[in-house]
Amino acid sequence: MNDKEMYYIDFDKLFENYADKYYNQHESEYESPDDFAKDLDKIYHIWATSPQEVLGGISPSEFFNRIPTNELIDILKGSCVGENNPNSLLFDRIATEPSLLGDLVKLARAATDEKLLLVAISLINELGGADTDFYIDMIERDIDACVKDECIEVLCDHADEIKDELLAKAESSDDIGKIEMYVEPLTFCDPGDDRILRLLRTLLVSDPNTAYVAALMGRYGDERACADLYPLLDACDYAEFLEIRNAIETLGGSVDEHYRDFSDDPLYKAIKGNK
Repeated sequence: MNDKEMYYIDFDKLFENYADKYYNQHESEYESPDDFAKDLDKIYHIWATSPQEVLGGISPSEFFNRIPTNELIDILKGSCVGENNPNSLLFDRIATEPSLLGDLVKLARAATDEKLLLVAISLINELGGADTDFYIDMIERDIDACVKDECIEVLCDHADEIKDELLAKAESSDDIGKIEMYVEPLTFCDPGDDRILRLLRTLLVSDPNTAYVAALMGRYGDERACADLYPLLDACDYAEFLEIRNAIETLGGSVDEHYRDFSDDPLYKAIKGNK
C-alpha cells in the first residue's frame, strides 16, 4: 500500500477496532459501557499517538503530520467521496494550516457535494472565517439547510456591520425562506431600528411559522412588538402559545398562565400528563 492509498484508510474503523480491544482488556475497570464511553476521548488520544502496524509503525497523528501541506485539500476531497468521511485527525491537521484558508474558500464556492461543503465551511470557521460576502453567497445557494444554518450563525456574529445589506436583500425579496435567513442575523442587532421592526411585522403576517417569527421578535428585543404579539394568543395552538408568551415576556409584557383553555390540545395534554 503506497502513501496515497493510506490516506484513505478507514481510520474511524481502525479506532473502533482499537476501542473494542481496549474495552475487552479493561472491562473490569468500568462499571458499564456508558462508563467506558466517558473515557473515549482519552482512549482516542492514546490510539492516535501510538504506533500502528498498518501505518508502518508510526502513530496516526504522526502520519497526518507528515503529509505535505499542498496535498491536504486533495486528500480532503477524496475523503468525502461516496460513503467516506474525513476523520478528525485530517480535520485537525488542516485546521492548523492558516495558509489553506483561501483554498478552502475556493473549494466551498465550487463544491456541490453537501458533505464536502459542510466540512469545508467548518474548516474555514476553524481557521478564523471568511468575509461576510462569502457567507451571504452561501445562504443564497441551493444547498442543504444544515450548511446554511452554519453560515447564518456566522452572520449573526457580524449583524451590525451587514445590517443595511441584509435589510436591502430582505426588503427586495418575496421568498419567505430567504427573508427568514436575512432576518435572523438582523435580530442580533441593537433594538429600535424601525426598518427591522417593520420587516418582522411583515414576516409575522406572511410567514406561516408564527411561533418562529414570534421567537425572532422576542430575540430582537423591541418592546413595540408586544402590540403585534398579544392578538395572536387568541387563535393559536398550545405550542405557538408557549413561544408567543415567551416572546411577550422577553419583551417586558406578561401573559396569564390560564389565558386560554388548552385542555383539548394534544401537546398540552402530553405536557400535563393527561390522557
